[in-house]
Amino acid sequence: MALERQVEKLKHEGKNIVWYPQDKQAEALECPAFELLFGGAAGGGKTDFLLADYAAGIPEWGKAWRGIVFRRTYPELEEVILRARELYLPIGAVFKKQEKTFTFPNGAWLRMRSLDSDQEVHEYQGHQYTWIGFDELGNYATDFCWIYMSSRCRSAAGAPCFMRATANPGGTGHAWIKNRFIEGFEPGKIYTDAEGMTHCFIPSRLEDNRILTGMDPDYEKRLNRLPGHLRRAYREGDWDIVAGQYFDEWRRDKHVCKPFPLVQGSYYKFYAFDWGYNKPYALVKLAVSGDGQIFQYGELYGCLTGEINKGVRESSPDTARKAKQSADLEGVTDLIADPSCWNKQDGYPAVIDAFMTAGFRCIKANNDRVPGWTRLHELLKTEDEHHRPMLQVFDTCLHTIRTIPSLLPDPHRGEDVDSALEDHLADALRYGIMSRHSRFPQQQLRSQTGIRTPPKRWDTLRDNGF
Repeated sequence: MALERQVEKLKHEGKNIVWYPQDKQAEALECPAFELLFGGAAGGGKTDFLLADYAAGIPEWGKAWRGIVFRRTYPELEEVILRARELYLPIGAVFKKQEKTFTFPNGAWLRMRSLDSDQEVHEYQGHQYTWIGFDELGNYATDFCWIYMSSRCRSAAGAPCFMRATANPGGTGHAWIKNRFIEGFEPGKIYTDAEGMTHCFIPSRLEDNRILTGMDPDYEKRLNRLPGHLRRAYREGDWDIVAGQYFDEWRRDKHVCKPFPLVQGSYYKFYAFDWGYNKPYALVKLAVSGDGQIFQYGELYGCLTGEINKGVRESSPDTARKAKQSADLEGVTDLIADPSCWNKQDGYPAVIDAFMTAGFRCIKANNDRVPGWTRLHELLKTEDEHHRPMLQVFDTCLHTIRTIPSLLPDPHRGEDVDSALEDHLADALRYGIMSRHSRFPQQQLRSQTGIRTPPKRWDTLRDNGF
């Protein structure tokens, strides 16, 4: 609102204001990260940000400021060009229709181009740009165009170089964009990758665009009429949506929580485990309260770094030693494991032998898949008296948070999860919630403490400063 008052003051002084940023747009314009993704919900002012971000470099860098904006096709680009004309022509730009390029009085220029396939990107070999923008990056099924064009982002004149993109959840590029910008990254925070390059995600929702909601108050109603997953994508900007997802109850803002102290005697802790060698192994750390509320407070996931659904090929004794190290610190003795862990193959010891040797009390899991998934559905949907789901996951469990929402139904058995997907942590969680430890928590607490009535719930402790 302070910015809007400044704008009104300038207008009162007779200054011509072509455009001014709203709060989220202003935050994105100030971001110095090399790669920036802006957006989420429909109507968040994404295209205006993209055009303004390029324009911010024009006054200082002049002819050294070289930009390009991509959309998949020229028809898609028409709306961007129309809006660019409205913003750029009043500040002296000339639009060359044949070349689809805006040129500015001090020599800066911005090209508008279509880029429909990975093959077409090679046409830009040898080009150099200081600023590269992709409008609706989610229309690209892979990250190849984005990665390749980042190698064209350079300046012999010393101008700063930026990659900028807008996107909504749910496009063909949903998975790679989520993995690159969203999953495990705090919005608005700048991160540095292994090569030393910085990246950031700044979300924008419809309510951040006060101009649009003021001029067209019925737009929100039209978004709310969309089918479930599309409404979550375009109205809520929810990156956990997948069309046809199996656990459509999952909401990050409801089912993911900050870690808090798990007071001994108020919770019974145990582990649940799904073995994997070529595929990832998965261990979930669970704590259940006396009234049956379950928290996943940790995970151990044997997946190759930077890969999806590829195991680390670690031996069972090594995995058991890792698990026991944390179990000793946390006072955990019980491991609920996939029944297949008891199988011996080709004369080799059973996987479970390594965990028994390490000192775990090992219990065969109930491996009835559909009843297990049904219980997981129920725990995600059911709330306690404080409107908190009966199952929540600490925000440190990054792989669980990544994989649960991406699971789809089995195409041949719709009531089951498609086991060809990355379902290992979901399997481990299923073993845990089907165990007696979670179904009869008071018995476990009594065996641990000798107290028949469990102590007060964690929320009472937390409300009093814990």
